[in-house]
Amino acid sequence: MIRGTAGSARLIVFLLVAGGLSVVLVAYTILHQPPKFPADADHLTASAPDRCLECHGPSGKRPRGRNHPQNNQCLSCHERV
Repeated sequence: MIRGTAGSARLIVFLLVAGGLSVVLVAYTILHQPPKFPADADHLTASAPDRCLECHGPSGKRPRGRNHPQNNQCLSCHERV
């Protein structure tokens, strides 16, 4: 580090923090696996979002949680077992 330059020290700290955050985000993106369908009779027949929403819609027996995205494209994230 260059002596007497506070600006370069701040730049180095900023670059280290930004680089660390980038590594964490890339690792999460690579390692995050979407939830898989359970291997039961109900889920083996689900082939379209309409079938999913019969149970997981707002009035279904197991509605989606508050943190679940509200799009209706279940098969774009969830995978078959």
